[in-house]
Amino acid sequence: MTSLRCYGVAVPHVGLSGASDPAIWRYAYENDLAVITTNAKDFLALLDVEVHPGLIVLRESGLSRQEQWDRIEPVAQFDRFQAARRNSDKTIQYSQILNIE
Repeated sequence: MTSLRCYGVAVPHVGLSGASDPAIWRYAYENDLAVITTNAKDFLALLDVEVHPGLIVLRESGLSRQEQWDRIEPVAQFDRFQAARRNSDKTIQYSQILNIE
């Protein structure tokens, strides 16, 4: 993740273990974190703002951290590539992520 300038945290590591989906979404929004989840239905219902850091839905549950990253990394690489094309003279910053396990 560091090679792509990504920073990720897990819900339990920020004190939100057992928190409701709205509480997790609010924390992510307030801290400029994209949410990665397998819970598409509930989090899609929470998209109540025009602009947000992002929601990545994994279609498979029970993945190891490495398996999660294997699925997320191509998206991060593509995003950085697109940002580089748009802002070739600017520093690229990739959104942080909040991983729900």
